[in-house]
Amino acid sequence: MRRAALLALVAALAVAGQGCLVVALHPVYDPDSIAFEPSLVGVWTSDEDNLTVTFDRAEWHSYHLVLDDSGKTTKLSARLTRLADDVLLLDLTPVDGSEVPALTLPVHMIFRVTVGADLMTIAPLNYDRFYDMAKAGPSGLGLTIDARQNALMTASTEDLRAWLTTHANDEGVFAAQTTLKRRAPPQPGN
Repeated sequence: MRRAALLALVAALAVAGQGCLVVALHPVYDPDSIAFEPSLVGVWTSDEDNLTVTFDRAEWHSYHLVLDDSGKTTKLSARLTRLADDVLLLDLTPVDGSEVPALTLPVHMIFRVTVGADLMTIAPLNYDRFYDMAKAGPSGLGLTIDARQNALMTASTEDLRAWLTTHANDEGVFAAQTTLKRRAPPQPGN
């Protein structure tokens, strides 16, 4: 199960688009809820695979994220938001400022994170739960299944935050978490 969660994380972080992802059209953060955790900056690795995740400080309280999966590199933008004292979410999108081809919508992927001095856990939204919710009918999230079988949420940021505030601690909303260990501390100036 941990291997499956890590593969889901890699697929999600890479925004592979091959299906079985939970994505949102709107961000889970708004300007008033963006959080910044300096302890997230640095290089993190998985003991189970050749996965390295690097978080660098970026503009507007955001992060540039570089995912290196056995030499395959993906660059993303990330923002943190806090729903409550115990719920910290990471919102990933394509790199800010990059050219997006016509007729392409940058989507948001949402992860629950905890950050300690030397350990970070990260868990994506649970695809099976959101797929079932989409098939069951209205959920308040505007859920639909796209042609690639991704679970797509069309809810506004406000509605998405309200739903997650109520349900973030419900069993099965997030998939199994992956633990990453700090490999290198933040560089001076980050």
